[in-house]
Amino acid sequence: MATFLTTIEQADFDGMPAWRLTAPGGQSALIAERGATLISWEPAPGASVIDGYTSARELTEHIGNRSLVMAPWCGRIAEGRFRFSGSDFRISDAEQAGLGARVWAYDFHRVPAGDALQLETQLPAVDGYPWDLALTVVFSLEGGAQGFEHLSVTISVRNVSGRAAPVSIGWHPYVALPSMEGISNLSVRIPARTKVLTDSRMIPLTGDAAFAGVAAPVTVDYLGQYAFDDSFTELVPTEDGVVVTSLTNPARGEQVLVTQEPAEAPVVTVFTGDGLPRDPRASIAVEPCSAMPNAFNRADSAARILLGPGEVRALTATLSYRPSK
Repeated sequence: MATFLTTIEQADFDGMPAWRLTAPGGQSALIAERGATLISWEPAPGASVIDGYTSARELTEHIGNRSLVMAPWCGRIAEGRFRFSGSDFRISDAEQAGLGARVWAYDFHRVPAGDALQLETQLPAVDGYPWDLALTVVFSLEGGAQGFEHLSVTISVRNVSGRAAPVSIGWHPYVALPSMEGISNLSVRIPARTKVLTDSRMIPLTGDAAFAGVAAPVTVDYLGQYAFDDSFTELVPTEDGVVVTSLTNPARGEQVLVTQEPAEAPVVTVFTGDGLPRDPRASIAVEPCSAMPNAFNRADSAARILLGPGEVRALTATLSYRPSK
């Protein structure tokens, strides 16, 4: 009997527990339980869009932070130190070493949720971050208009501590176009009015000095050797109220879109993969974030990172793929 729902089956990634989603049209995704990590997404059989981990070692050591779920902070924290609610905290080097901190080290478990894959875990309080959090990541596949296929990822963090906590979240997927080797011929379009300026540590400058106006949209028609490792804000929504960063093969019309809600994720970071230990510049990271890097140390981010007891912070990102015309 034909099915019109996405199927979810237990799978294996290099000996590690994983789940495979398969849609009726043939698109599929593989997600490892460790870190709720997207390993691959094929919007059509044989068309690989996610440049994910290739081995269990890469995943367990989070080499390259591929498809990293970033929580309870996104981006770097200067020297691993921050002050919150009148107290000073110091994050250990091991916890700080993944841009998004701690999620990569935790195994998730599945909670039935129809034809979406819902994975959950607990982030217990630790030295340097003494708050208990509950984390849920939901993956779903769907088709769409104009020839696009979609993968949506929703990251939710609930504060299960008895006091307010600092929380920011993000997602760090590396995206590649199946028709292209490397990213040199890509056209990139980022709908932003402001670029975040940083120091040599990739920490945003102090106060208003961190913000530089740019012409919207930020467009590079031919990427070539151009290097991005930049965050952008003051994002410009479409008529539908969402923010869409696009990667296009201009010769063939093939396209990947990364869509985020500006209220949930007012920052997007773009990184061209320069210096990755494996396959540098083979793909490009487009990272929706709920706050800018080092937000825990910025007065202008204080309201955005505050999460009261029992409250939830969520972010949904959608990858959309359209093959060559």
